[in-house]
Amino acid sequence: MTSPQVASRLDGPPQRVAIVGGTGALGLGLATRWAHAGVEVRIGSRRADAAQAVAAQLPRASGGENAVMIDGAPVVVIAVPFSAHVETLRSLAKVIRPGQLLIDTTAPMVAGRRGLRPITPWAGSAAEQAQDLLPTGVSVVSAMQTVSAATLQDLRQRLDEDVLICGDRSADKAVAAGLIESIRGLRAVDCGPLDLSGVCERITALLVGVNRRYKTHAGIRLTGLPVASTDASLGRPA
Repeated sequence: MTSPQVASRLDGPPQRVAIVGGTGALGLGLATRWAHAGVEVRIGSRRADAAQAVAAQLPRASGGENAVMIDGAPVVVIAVPFSAHVETLRSLAKVIRPGQLLIDTTAPMVAGRRGLRPITPWAGSAAEQAQDLLPTGVSVVSAMQTVSAATLQDLRQRLDEDVLICGDRSADKAVAAGLIESIRGLRAVDCGPLDLSGVCERITALLVGVNRRYKTHAGIRLTGLPVASTDASLGRPA
């Protein structure tokens, strides 16, 4: 059964989202796109002054310390490097509340002799690690690992790609999909439960290599996928 907190978020895309790590490359890209799409964006950082400086450049945006920014936000996005993932989540666990939804964008990677390589966290994936570290009642959805931060930041760039979503609750994935698809050119695709998020996270290292070789910002696009089927799988009207 859908909880009252989640049910209240199904009326449409959330109008307020907090981004932990909002001054980093991906966090800034998401903040830029959402702010210009009419979403109220709260930019979080360990340094309040840095977050406030970024927010001052965007419409409908505010900035401050992570803990302050996530207070009362229906959706929290974590956009930090994997090296800071555990530390950040332990900090968030003290302030995030049951009923809030966390979208984890983390792609576990390590620099190797031949470029970035994916690694497997102790929980199986970054998203599952987040779920284990957060309080009971906080849902986690995995998404956005394959979208270029540079392309998101540049509003002149036209987006035309899919966003792979994993999560254990259809209602939560529908909320994430609504927020993602408020960014023009992005289509959310339901890729199954949270324990498959590791597959999606590992694609990032592959894309980084492709983009370096071809000097571009390629994303993912799934072909032959009926729109109605995608909507139905995410619990949205076809």
